[in-house]
Amino acid sequence: MSYANGIARAPSLLLSQGSLSRLTQTNLALYRLTEQMTTGMAIARPGDDAVKAAAIAALDSRLERSEQRKSNLTYASDSLDTLDNALGEATSLLNDAKSMALEQVNTGTTPEERANQALVVQSLLETMERIANRRSMVGYIFGGSRPGKLPVQTFNGAYRFVGERGGLTTDLGMLRGIPITLGADNVIGSMSAQVKGAVDLDPELREDTRITDLGGARGLGVTLGCIEASFNGGEKLSIDLAGADTIGDVIDAIEAAVRAYESASGVTVLGPGGVSIDGRSISIDIPDGELTFEDLPGGITGQDLGLVITPADGFDAGRVTTEDLQPRVAWNTAVEALQALDAPLGRIRISNNGATALVDLSGAATLADVRARIEATNLGLRVEINDDGTGINVVSEVAGGRNAGLSITEVDGTTAQALGIRSMTEDTELGVFNDGRGVQIVDGVIDPETGLYDTRRNVDFVITLGDGFEIPIDLRPDDARTVGSVIRAINEQAAAALTAAGRLPTELTASLHPTSNGITLTQDGSISGAVAVRSDNNSTAANQLGLLNAAWDTSAGTLVGQDRATARPNNVFAHLIDLRDALSSNDTSGISLAAEKLDEALSRIVRSRALVAGYARRVSDESSREEDRQVLDTQMRSNLRDLDYAAAATRYTQLQTQLQAGLQTAAQLSRLSLLDFLG
Repeated sequence: MSYANGIARAPSLLLSQGSLSRLTQTNLALYRLTEQMTTGMAIARPGDDAVKAAAIAALDSRLERSEQRKSNLTYASDSLDTLDNALGEATSLLNDAKSMALEQVNTGTTPEERANQALVVQSLLETMERIANRRSMVGYIFGGSRPGKLPVQTFNGAYRFVGERGGLTTDLGMLRGIPITLGADNVIGSMSAQVKGAVDLDPELREDTRITDLGGARGLGVTLGCIEASFNGGEKLSIDLAGADTIGDVIDAIEAAVRAYESASGVTVLGPGGVSIDGRSISIDIPDGELTFEDLPGGITGQDLGLVITPADGFDAGRVTTEDLQPRVAWNTAVEALQALDAPLGRIRISNNGATALVDLSGAATLADVRARIEATNLGLRVEINDDGTGINVVSEVAGGRNAGLSITEVDGTTAQALGIRSMTEDTELGVFNDGRGVQIVDGVIDPETGLYDTRRNVDFVITLGDGFEIPIDLRPDDARTVGSVIRAINEQAAAALTAAGRLPTELTASLHPTSNGITLTQDGSISGAVAVRSDNNSTAANQLGLLNAAWDTSAGTLVGQDRATARPNNVFAHLIDLRDALSSNDTSGISLAAEKLDEALSRIVRSRALVAGYARRVSDESSREEDRQVLDTQMRSNLRDLDYAAAATRYTQLQTQLQAGLQTAAQLSRLSLLDFLG
């Protein structure tokens, strides 16, 4: 037997250690290969292959996100399918209601037949309620951003929508989301929004004003970060405002930084006033010298706070305040901070869905208190801050009858008007009258013989004084814009007619009633008898202005018109209720109006359904793309991570042979002694 030269002269211990090392390596390779064959993965830990492990981790993350998106798409598909079915059923229901209305307008229909059809409409209302409260995998499909709550509820004989505006969206990746629920802006569950805050409440700036409630000096909000300041061009000091929550925090941070600079530099920068608030601005007391602020490169904090302006201008004795920071109203805004209010709040009267409540706002400390007291009337109201952050809106959630809309009037002051929530003022546009139908006037009629404008043929209504004197009123398009323009036109034409007849122009005065929403006609006390109004030339203006069935107040000598500016949700429940009530009362005109509204609602539902169908198509396409991406990512991960069983089996056989050979060699080496090398 012969041995290699190196081995022949090696000690027995070294030979044993070498054999053991090779056997251990072979066993470890077999163990790892066995583990790979058991798990089916070639890469089980980062130590197996760092580069491949990093790629596998990235693919795992992508596949997890893809799985979540697929789940989102499944929910979205179910919700959109449910929405499409619900809108389809609603379309069919409204078509039936519209056809019924058109049939019942026929003059040959009897009151009994119409009363029977009113019962059918009531059943349609109940069916529509079930459609509006339909659920999908995500919750109530018409619940908006709060799909866990029943969106439509019966409320004192009407229907109340309590869902939220907007809706849930599903995640389709960056900047790609689609709504999967519909909220308060759709035709099935819309709310009234006509009583909008018409007054800028002009809140003053206070230390507890939150940064998020500021419009900022540029009107773009306030983004907080670090700014720099220097006094008389000296060393710059850094002021970190990133953690500020209120304007008080900003003021404290600026003053603390400047005071620290004063102590370190031995100079006086701020006067006794320090950094404070002046109206809607930040005020800085600089008795001498100039304090200049700068934004860091790319920063806008100083500009948003009005501390930095272009061209650069510091704070000195000549400029002590920043630009207007435009604070917006918030629920924690104190009532006393509303500069638009020139008197304490008092009582207001709110009517909605046939019920009326007096609301005492005199003890309200904040706008949250105002909201709580209005919503506590249980009239189905919601108070919101308007989009501009300048005032509040009072919204009716209740779809009731035509004569049961939302009306807000004064009681003993001007509280409603000061808050901007009186539902009818001189600035109210006539376009909101009569459920948005406005006021139609007779205009442009000419004399067929002369071809000229005929004043007599364009008279809309005639006012008759108590003594029988008649005053024709011819409203022109410019007169029929707002309540104030109508009042001015009546006063001007009445004064002209009275003067032409040799009477006092003050014998009739039109105005807006101070405590009830309605145009009033006040007669001079020297004239006895009641004032009356009648339509002329088939004009509907008098009726639509609320003057045709006005109430005569004998003690005040005033004809008080009806409130035709009430606010009501423009949704299918209101239209179906109008149809039901018109059929019950045998009101042909009301049936026609309800049919028109149902036709408008049908158009809106068709648009909504088309939008939902478009979203459903996007979800379907995205689902297909997501599955394709998932297949490709899974294949790529498999190529990197999964084991090649054929190669592994071959390698396993080789390692077994190698282990057996190693064991045999080690056994032979362990039997050698010195005598084997001496012969």
